[in-house]
Amino acid sequence: MDPTGIFDLPNTSLIFWEVITFAVLLGLLYWYVYPPIRDMIRQRQQTIEQSIDEAEKTRKEARELLQEYRQQIKDAREEARQIREEARQQGETQRERAKKEAREEADRIVARARDEIQRERESAVREVRQEVAGMVIQASEQVIGRSLDRDEHESLISRSLDELEAEVAGAGSRGGR
Repeated sequence: MDPTGIFDLPNTSLIFWEVITFAVLLGLLYWYVYPPIRDMIRQRQQTIEQSIDEAEKTRKEARELLQEYRQQIKDAREEARQIREEARQQGETQRERAKKEAREEADRIVARARDEIQRERESAVREVRQEVAGMVIQASEQVIGRSLDRDEHESLISRSLDELEAEVAGAGSRGGR
């Protein structure tokens, strides 16, 4: 007899039946228990793979949407910049047009004022000529003591007016300096 009890021949039949029972148990486990476990593992693996695929697909869509939104924001900023630039240019154009119109209006006002001043000056010169002519005739008649004929009268008036204009022009050029 073996003191360890492993190679005990009388008990070998018990070991034989334990090995047979263990083999039968392994066979039952392999044919009846392992297939459902294997199927559940495969199903779980497929579910996990589908979830991973869906997550990657969702991530890809999110990246595409993010890129699209970034592009839209970029386009919107560019469009806003263009609108600001166009508005600035239009404002500049309107301001220049308003300046030009104001200058033209000022020039027209100055021209009208000059024309009116010229007309008033001519009118004043005519009035002064008429008054001077009357005063010259009256003074001449008093100095000479007689009445002048028409030719003498015209000659005297022309000389007096020319002298008066020369004096006025001389006084105007000295006063304007």
